[in-house]
Amino acid sequence: MPQKLADLIDGLDFFQDFSYKEIETLSRYLSQTRVDKGEVIFNEGDPGSFMLILIEGRISIYKAGENGTHLLSYEGRGRLIGEMALLDRERRSAQCVADTPCELLTIDHESLDRLSVEFPLLAYRFMFSLARLLSKRLRRTSGMLAEYLTD
Repeated sequence: MPQKLADLIDGLDFFQDFSYKEIETLSRYLSQTRVDKGEVIFNEGDPGSFMLILIEGRISIYKAGENGTHLLSYEGRGRLIGEMALLDRERRSAQCVADTPCELLTIDHESLDRLSVEFPLLAYRFMFSLARLLSKRLRRTSGMLAEYLTD
């Protein structure tokens, strides 16, 4: 019997402040997909139409530069990827490639808009959690940049 989407995300760090009932509601706005090893999930510059939650597998994030393409990071279970594009609807800032077969959950603009209309408080809490996640990542990146510039 396939696992419920809510069971796949319950316990992930991002969802720790949500009740199981809220996770069940959120899961109705998510889509589940699998990608093969080596599959490009999105390219840098692609229109940003969804965010993904990595449930199983490993993904590499690449950024094009003057001297070629550079590996930025490896991402594993529980990682949210593409959240900036979900919020600002801008083009992708990096490429995302599956290093292994991956199981992903996605939420797109339309689903987020529906969630906002149908469950406004839950949508607010989801967006607030995204803002908090982005804030943490920005602080970490700023710290790394400051360290790089002062060395």
